[in-house]
Amino acid sequence: MIAESIATSLNCDIEEIKDPEKRSGIIGYIKSGYETSRDKLPVIKEPEYDPSQYDLIIVGTPVWAGKMSVPVKSYLKMNMDKIPLLACFCTAGRSGIDATIKGIGEYVNVSPMASFGLNSAQIKSGEYNTVLEKFIQDIS
Repeated sequence: MIAESIATSLNCDIEEIKDPEKRSGIIGYIKSGYETSRDKLPVIKEPEYDPSQYDLIIVGTPVWAGKMSVPVKSYLKMNMDKIPLLACFCTAGRSGIDATIKGIGEYVNVSPMASFGLNSAQIKSGEYNTVLEKFIQDIS
């Protein structure tokens, strides 16, 4: 929902990172946490868009075990040499936002020009609209 709001506001392309692994239910939750804590990178489907054809890449991820999700990490590894400018965001149940944002920039060795994180309470309350507006202004 957050990525779609950004794409709509900026009238830009959006790329879903497609992970063929089943991650629903308690088994998927445990497996995802294990892979994240062990830095195991899944094979993801080939992206439709080439990041080198854009001036700015905005990466969004849920927080898994205090870090970016492993499918997003796989995408970044696959494309890190193609990212001209980076902005990023993450969503979390409650915590791990700052470490996740910091981890994205460190992983690709590019300092994000703008970033934000939201927890589930902010999303449910609609409080995210102000944060999104500031983010859009920061990258425009």
